[in-house]
Parts: sequence; structure tokens; C-alpha cells
Amino acid sequence: MEIESLVRSLSYQSLLALNSSDQLVDDVLRYAETHAKTREAYWHHKRLTPVDVGAGGMQTTPAQVLHELGVATTLLTASPLSQVARHWAAVRYCATLTRIGGGRLALTPDANEVVYHHKVTQSEQLGVGLALVVAKNLLRRQYRGWTFHAVDAEVALKAGFVDGGGAVESVSRTKKRPDYILLGHHATKTRRRMKIVILECKGTHGSPNFIHGQLARAAVQVEALTVGGSRPPSLMVASHLTQAGITAYVLDPPGDDELWSGDDDELDGLLSTTPEDQFWRPRTAIPPEPGARQTPTGALSPADETEPDLAEELPPGAPQVFDIPEEQRGWFTQILTRAVAATALLFAGNNAAASGYATPRQRGAEDAALQQALFTLDPAWATSSAATFPLPNGLSAEGTRHHAPLGRGRVLEVFRGVESRLYRELAEGQVGAYLRDAPSFFRRRAESPADGSVYSFGRDGTVLVVRVLEGRE
Repeated sequence: MEIESLVRSLSYQSLLALNSSDQLVDDVLRYAETHAKTREAYWHHKRLTPVDVGAGGMQTTPAQVLHELGVATTLLTASPLSQVARHWAAVRYCATLTRIGGGRLALTPDANEVVYHHKVTQSEQLGVGLALVVAKNLLRRQYRGWTFHAVDAEVALKAGFVDGGGAVESVSRTKKRPDYILLGHHATKTRRRMKIVILECKGTHGSPNFIHGQLARAAVQVEALTVGGSRPPSLMVASHLTQAGITAYVLDPPGDDELWSGDDDELDGLLSTTPEDQFWRPRTAIPPEPGARQTPTGALSPADETEPDLAEELPPGAPQVFDIPEEQRGWFTQILTRAVAATALLFAGNNAAASGYATPRQRGAEDAALQQALFTLDPAWATSSAATFPLPNGLSAEGTRHHAPLGRGRVLEVFRGVESRLYRELAEGQVGAYLRDAPSFFRRRAESPADGSVYSFGRDGTVLVVRVLEGRE
């Protein structure tokens, strides 16, 4: 495929199939009950229910999936090449998603032919982008007028817990925790409201039966956080990736448990102060009584007895639970909103301003010998691509450009940024104003120009643009 056609295909509206049913709940419960005999963590799963996913799936584009992936993973690298790595999150998977006959979103032939160990990484990464697209779509339907921002769960836990809230890496202790916390914000003329939804993201190229194990593990991971003694609502999304089409399997509808509410002055006052690191420790989960366990209603299937890939399996022992005290709801709101601000600024390439939103432990400054930083400042050369990018409808964005030569004088350009007004609010520490104003940018955006470029606009004010330029060295 020519690079121009590849880039254009990123903007094609495509159908992402959704699946949630009582049968899926039963399949996941059977898997958990079978494997709890050797892995007790499976007893500690959330009570599962199907989600109203509507009929006919949902519309999205490959660019939106890559956009969500790029924003969500900005905090996952602390290397001197972190700026390039953040661009790579968008560029690496440009040729993996396409629209096939019938308008369905599917894997490209090239994506389907990668070797096994690359498929694992690919399915994990695409699973994150797809899960965020699905979760935000479902939550917008349920909570009209709300905007949801993704926060890496490890970022929030690192600020509060000194044992088990360490570096972002695939070690046994992190396999019993959720991936993301979705921070929801809603503003009226007199009130600001915050809620959180826990999200676990999965993806696989394997058989659909492999989804049952992934969701069984996800049900354990979303139980790892409590706020004020209660568990927040959650969503578990596992995507099955094939050339014939992609299907996202979803379980557990969110409840209506709010994190915080107040007026504009109260929110601005809360966010004007810098939260301190806490020194809590997670506790070991207590197994439910046998009579309180949710059990399947159907018979065991041969697929449920299959041993899972050990790399995917839950570690031995009960999971840990991270308890946020009731009186610390305000602190947790501060941590999450500041993480939202840092994520947007990092996506735009402003590491210096983003660093100001992190606690000492998140920056690795509290004890560098024991705590790995979630991100570090790039050397000066890495931020030299800062630019103002003109957008349709007279808008603009502040961010960074990355150029990759294609030969014959052509260049692939990727721009990551934040709408200019919102960017200034974030850089100046006006997080409350940013949360209030971000949805208006999405409403003011215009149709993308028909010049072959791909524009993706986030409801958080972030912008991703991919295009091919001629006549560049």
C-alpha cells in the first residue's frame, strides 16, 4: 500500500463490534472457578454483569484508537528518548488497523503476520487504545455531558503507597492491579462533579476462548482499589483482533459513585494546593465466603480447562488492595486531576510544565535509589520541535512535530499537541479552567480539510495529526 493511502485510511469511519451478554459472564465465571483451584486470586474477582452495548457496535477510526493509545501511554517512559518514544506510540501501529468490506474495523494483513512475541505486544497496545475508545463511548452514553480522562493507575498509586506502588513494569505485583482510572468531570453553572471508573484493557490475536481468561484476570484487577471503603464502578474490555474484524468484549457496567463535588471556587481552591505523597501500605485481600461467591450456571467447557500462557497468568497468592481513606477524597481528586494535566502536557511535549504536576515520589526525587521516576525531563534537543499548528475553523494547537523521511523527498509528519487556549491554561496551572473548557474545544472543531491529512481531536483538548509532506529533505 502506498504511504498516502495508508495515511488516508487512518481517518476511515469503521464499525467496531461490541459483545456483552449473560453467556459471556457465565464463560468468564467458569474459567475463574476452574483456575481458582490452583490460583486463589481468581476467588477475589468483581461481581460480573453484562453491559448495555446497544445494537450494531460503534463507529470509530484507526486514528482515534492510535490517539487514545498515544495519550494514555505518555507517562510510561522515562528515557532520554521519551519524546521520540511518544511519537512512536502513534507511528508504530499506523499500518495495523484498516476498514474491510462491510465497513468493519479489522487488522491489516501486515499486522496479522507478525511473529508471536510481537503479536503479544501489539495486542496489548492496541487493546489499550480500543478499550479507551469503547469505555469513553459507553460512559458518554450513560453520563450525558461528562468528559472522561484516562489516568495511568500506577501514577495515582505511586503517590499514595510506599509498598507495591513502584515502577511501571510487568512484574508479578502489578498483574493484580487495573490499568487505568477514568476521571469523569461534569460542570454546570453552579456545581463541579467528579467520578471515577476503573478500566482494565486486554487484547488478543488468539481464539475467542482466550478472552474468557483475560476477563477473569481483569475482574481481579479492577477490585484492587477502594475509596472510602467502597469500590468504584469499573469496566473490563478485551478486544479480539483478526483480519475478519475486531470485536471488543465488555463486562461490568459502572455504578453512580461520585468522588468529589463542589462549586468553582471550591475546586479552584482544592487544585491550587500541591498534594503531598502519602505513606500508606496496601493490604492483602480477604477471600469471600463460599456462599457469597458468584458462580457460573452452565457446565464446564474444555476450553476452560486449558492452561493459560504463564506470561498472562495471575501470580500465586491473594491480591493486594489499595484503600484510599474517606477523608482523603480531596487528596485523591488532586492527584488524579494533576495527572490528567501532566499527561496532556507530556503529550504536547512540555515536560518541564508537566513535572510541576507530579509529586516527589512520582518524579523519583524522594528516594532515587528506591523509586524509579515515572518520567524525567528530556535533554534540550528533544524539545526543539515545539511548534504551533494551525487547525480547521481558525483554531490552533501547541505541541511537537516529528518528521520521518520516506524517500523521494517525502516526509511523514506526526504532530501531537493540545489546543492553544487549553495548553496555556495547563502551562499556567489553571487545571480547573482546563477541565471546564476542554469539552468546548471538541464542539468548536470543524471538518478536517480534504488534503489527505488525518486529524484526530480528543474531548480532552489533545490533537493528533498525521500527514505526508512533499519536497522535504
